[in-house]
Amino acid sequence: MKTHTVAEQQRAIEAIRKQQLYVPAEYANLLTGFPAAETLIRSLYPSANFSREHGTPFNYANITDVPSYSWSYASVLASAGIHILLSGCNNFRAPVLEQGQLNRNSPFWWQGPDGQKVLFWYSRMYQHMQMLFGLPPDMNAAYYTLPIFMQQYEHANYHGDAVVMYGTQVENTDLFPQQATFAGEWNRSYAYPRLQYSGFYDAMKNVAQRFGNDIPVVRGDGGPYWEDGIGSDALYAAIERNAEARGLSAEKLATLTSLINPKLAPNKDRLDHMWTNMLLMDEHTWDSYNSVSEPASQEAVQQLKIKDSYAVKAAAQADFLTRDSMATLANSISAGQNSLIVFNALNWSRTGLVSLDLNHDQEIFDPSTGTVIPYEVLGNHGSFLHVRFVAQNIPAVGYKVFQIRHEDSAPPPAATSHTTVLESPYYRVTLDPESGAVLSIYDKQLQRELVNRQSPYRFGQYLYVTGGDHGPNKILAFSHVHPDAKLQVHASHSGKLISVERTPYGWVARMKSTDTNTPEITTEIQLFDHEKKIEFVEDVDKKEVTTKEGVYFAFPFAMQQPQFQYEIQTGVVDPAKDMYPGAGHEWFSVQHWVSAQQNGVSATVMPLDAPLVTLGDINRGQWPSQFGQRTGTIFSYVMNNYWNTNYRAAQGGHFRFRYVITSTTSTNAAALSRMGWEEMTPLEHDQITSQDKAQDVPGPLSGKQDSFLQVSDSNVLLDTWKAAEDGNGIVLRFLDLGDTTRTVTVRSPLLHVQQVWQTDAVERNQKPLPHAGINGFQFTMHPHEIVTVKIFSQTKKNK
Repeated sequence: MKTHTVAEQQRAIEAIRKQQLYVPAEYANLLTGFPAAETLIRSLYPSANFSREHGTPFNYANITDVPSYSWSYASVLASAGIHILLSGCNNFRAPVLEQGQLNRNSPFWWQGPDGQKVLFWYSRMYQHMQMLFGLPPDMNAAYYTLPIFMQQYEHANYHGDAVVMYGTQVENTDLFPQQATFAGEWNRSYAYPRLQYSGFYDAMKNVAQRFGNDIPVVRGDGGPYWEDGIGSDALYAAIERNAEARGLSAEKLATLTSLINPKLAPNKDRLDHMWTNMLLMDEHTWDSYNSVSEPASQEAVQQLKIKDSYAVKAAAQADFLTRDSMATLANSISAGQNSLIVFNALNWSRTGLVSLDLNHDQEIFDPSTGTVIPYEVLGNHGSFLHVRFVAQNIPAVGYKVFQIRHEDSAPPPAATSHTTVLESPYYRVTLDPESGAVLSIYDKQLQRELVNRQSPYRFGQYLYVTGGDHGPNKILAFSHVHPDAKLQVHASHSGKLISVERTPYGWVARMKSTDTNTPEITTEIQLFDHEKKIEFVEDVDKKEVTTKEGVYFAFPFAMQQPQFQYEIQTGVVDPAKDMYPGAGHEWFSVQHWVSAQQNGVSATVMPLDAPLVTLGDINRGQWPSQFGQRTGTIFSYVMNNYWNTNYRAAQGGHFRFRYVITSTTSTNAAALSRMGWEEMTPLEHDQITSQDKAQDVPGPLSGKQDSFLQVSDSNVLLDTWKAAEDGNGIVLRFLDLGDTTRTVTVRSPLLHVQQVWQTDAVERNQKPLPHAGINGFQFTMHPHEIVTVKIFSQTKKNK
């Protein structure tokens, strides 16, 4: 139900491989059928025109039952050697197949952003035996329904004489023995069509062989339909989203501990449990069938409790593993008591904010510059202060050592102001306290106003939407005869300015406002002196109600018909042209950023905690078949309860949503992706106390700073650094953030490379790679590619 990270998807594939869950041929579960006659007739409409291209080799099959897919899924599967994808599409609530006709236009090659392809079969439903023949299956029913089913493939573009029939029955129900004998009974009674039980791989191979090379190629993103379900549990979705980013850091740091000290192996069981909990949390539904109709039932309450626990456990495991590894690494660093070690898990040097607790008589000292670092006081807790400071130039996949030392004089109090105009070298921001949002953002470099002043909404304004209750309506479930939902947008109001403070890194303003069923919204706006960005931190206290609702934050840019782009796991999507037939255009699932560009201005929103956005307008249940032209407002779609099953019926309490805003002349996808990874991947820190080290004993690592990995290309991301699944060697996985083919060099002072192989995503050797000295290697990176490398090395205990 959400945008999984590449790391999560690869972990899922590894788990499938281990358990051989790719469905062997002897499994008999390919019978299919059709639901209502109205839907069946629509499925017989003429197909779209597809381009033609030759096919690619077969491998294992993957199966799924959701109705739309991230474009990156094709690349992720192909990189794992899986070249067949079957969708037992659950087309509930949205006109996916009516608009795209992908079921009757299957099979087709789905080509990912990196150019790799999977052979895709879109089935109309995942329970076709039940829908066609009933349960137990009835011969008389099949006599009438099978010819109708076959008619959808009687068109000029279907070149085979066999089709895939998918699924026996609805999920979580017992089998009937008649299902195993039905095909034989039918074949004894009728000469055509012939039914044959098959595994997914064999069925798809048979169909594709009938087509030969005449299989169409489809490119593009599926656009999410079901993914708005993540907005039904915004609190735990945010916990999970942040745990995913820290999980990658935890894994890298755990690997480093074993490379620095070979006596310490990474705790693979804990790491596996962490990833397992994330995968279980990300499974496509979040609660029981009666979660909306009977939310107080034991079934709904207990299932939701289990589901949310996956997010909580994954976050706790990521935190524990990160802290445990940092403490172990600190033992090897020549740093004594009262040292503060800041770690950077990304493969480029970076600067960022770090929060920690200090005694009133302590200060932070940077030995590399010989300066005391000023800090912002976030809270005074009597015996200590909770502070935030800017950690400068932390090395790539490395660390920097700061000192916590005694200071006789207290730091000066922060400068305050009552102004509603904040300025940095990059922006002039005008606040609107009444709405708790922003009236104007003037880009000083571009000399342009970024905010649409004619919009009914202020920039960053909280919106609460009512009116979805009066069903049936199209926002709850699509139908040609359903009316539009009569939605009302309630904007935050009655706000006031709380404070404006000068910090060591810029200005921080705080406002409070209120809205329908939302007693308090606290908005913090951070304007940075040395970075071209503005950060919005929205703390929302909301009532729990079961009436239908939607919650958004509006970001109206001054553009009438911009080009929109958003980042997915392995690429960038322009929703006006990069969507496959039938894709969702109502809301979109964003990995790190979404941009609008027009007339020499590109403005970007990075939704750090809530991945869904709508573009041009809120979700009104229009289900458009094309993206069309839209105004430049980006809406962060943070909450809804529009589903009638499988999701939380209502949500209340305290929520936090963070956004980063930046702008430039044109959208630079690679630069935005690097920035997005920085915003989502916190700098980690460990403080050495007297309990950790009684004496300042020298270690093998520098007491100042160091980098454990250097990648020659900053547009290549080190996604994963871990022990190999078979226990032999270490594995590094890279993602391309750029858009050209080039040679990349990677070096690590911790390695003495003996053999290095490029593998597929499940770590099967493909080809040897050239060495780059004794501690490095090289590989070719193609646009949007996933590259996995396995290294056999002698670990260097000392540098």
